[in-house]
Amino acid sequence: MRHRVIIASFILGLLFFHNQGDAQNNYVLTIDSKTRDGVKYGEHIATQFKDSKIFPGTIRYVDVYVPAGYDGKSPACVCVFQDGMSYKADTVVSNLIESKELPMMILIAASPGWIPGDYDAESPRANRTYEYDTPSPRFGKFLLEELLPFAETLQTSDGRKIVLSNKREDRMITGCSSGAACAFNVAWNTNAFSRVYSSCGSFTGLRGSFTNATLVHKFETKPIRFFFQSGSHDMWTSFGDWWSANQAMVRSMEFAGYDFDYKFTENANHCDDNVTQIFPDVLRFLWKGYPDNIPSPKHKSHNGMINQILLEGKTFEKLSLLDVMGGKLVSNNGSLFVTSEKETWVLDEHGGKGESYLDKRILAFGNDGISLVYSTQKGLEILDKNGKTIKRISQKIYPHAAVALRDGRFYIVGALGRTDNPRMLWALSSEGALSLEDENLKGARSLGISANDNWLYVFEYDTRRGFNYMVQKDGSGLKYKQEFFYIHLPDEADGAEVSSSVTDNYGRTYLATAYGIQVCDYNGRSEAILPLPDNVKPISITWGGKDLNYLYILGDDNIVYRRQLNTRGASVNDLAPKIRVGAG
Repeated sequence: MRHRVIIASFILGLLFFHNQGDAQNNYVLTIDSKTRDGVKYGEHIATQFKDSKIFPGTIRYVDVYVPAGYDGKSPACVCVFQDGMSYKADTVVSNLIESKELPMMILIAASPGWIPGDYDAESPRANRTYEYDTPSPRFGKFLLEELLPFAETLQTSDGRKIVLSNKREDRMITGCSSGAACAFNVAWNTNAFSRVYSSCGSFTGLRGSFTNATLVHKFETKPIRFFFQSGSHDMWTSFGDWWSANQAMVRSMEFAGYDFDYKFTENANHCDDNVTQIFPDVLRFLWKGYPDNIPSPKHKSHNGMINQILLEGKTFEKLSLLDVMGGKLVSNNGSLFVTSEKETWVLDEHGGKGESYLDKRILAFGNDGISLVYSTQKGLEILDKNGKTIKRISQKIYPHAAVALRDGRFYIVGALGRTDNPRMLWALSSEGALSLEDENLKGARSLGISANDNWLYVFEYDTRRGFNYMVQKDGSGLKYKQEFFYIHLPDEADGAEVSSSVTDNYGRTYLATAYGIQVCDYNGRSEAILPLPDNVKPISITWGGKDLNYLYILGDDNIVYRRQLNTRGASVNDLAPKIRVGAG
């Protein structure tokens, strides 16, 4: 019991310390939040959960509310609460189920985890801000793999089992303050919840949730319906201003086209009774038209790049599973290949691996079908379009990636040995002369070339850095190296993990990153982020199709995906396009 008091006191102190002395509003609850004659109310199952592998050692209180009319057999919708059950939710939900405004819904609430100290058990490590304010998939993984399955092991006092729907459109998540940030982070990062109530959301600098409003502007719009609540007397601390942070979230929702609503109340304090007063109408909005009205965007995003490159109705297609370890995609004027360390295979238009093409790894194709290849036996070679060796490079290096220029030159990133940190950048002349251009990179595994051959782009894997070099027409070397790209990092990654890049004819650069496909403008800014289905991490990307308007992606699940885009990929076989972009 002492631990329960400690955790409750900590949460209450966080929620209300800023508002002492503020005038209190007199919020009147509606009939929806009060018990009614003729309505049967359900049962609470109170327990603890101590067996987490995702948050090892944590203890948390769990409260499951099962409405009276639940049959114990049919999969029920679910609403998950942070910081315990709130908003008089058990009463409200039972009333709205009775009036047929809500589907059958089981409520699952848990406290944040804590770990008692070994020397002083009454001084625990509180996990609340770590679990709730961190914008990562971790807490969502905990819910989906541990807490919800644990809830399904429970039974009511009369023996009814808990059976929860696993459909995204049947799941809601909510919380107040950091609990609201958690609700957003879970829905945003897992693709497993479609309805979110955020009251006084901590989209501030407690940890990393202050980035969410910016990312909403850049990500392709997701099928989630939101309701936001805050007030003019919300918290304002060294971590930020809750009132303005929630307004920024609402603005980002409107920009991105989400189906959302909000209530910002004059003089409302942080997580005061206003969050409970409006809860019935919040539920009505979030579950409107269920099950036919599935949450979906209200209108197109105002993101100019997204609107330029995406085609209506064209999404990521899942193609074929490849049995190629460490594979990378390459293309030659739209023809597709997949390479391993020792071999290259043809890919068909459906991403399936066809016949063996070459017993070497193709790094890049140049114009007229020439290719730069690598094998452990012969090292680097330049081949003609028939696979005959034109040049063999005597210097021994280990290449990670390469790009070609129209004049027959190649640029290569890699190391002297396979196990060395790839920190070197070389130029390879059309005559086969290899020259070192840079040896001060940190884990550079990918590079790109602008469609007009003006600029070489090199990306580090373990940082967020992407560099721009000016390419000189006379072949005398690279100039004016500059840290040029701004790439977004997910909280759980130490670097952007750029593993592959391509460019299009309009000055855009497409990067395979830990966040998905990030599309940067000609000034190096990540402007659009396209996550793969189920948040699969992209490993390698290339252009395909006869018009070079399909982006092919190899994911870390070893599946090939593709998406038709409203653009044309850059190719050394095309005339150099004229790219005219302002300074931004």
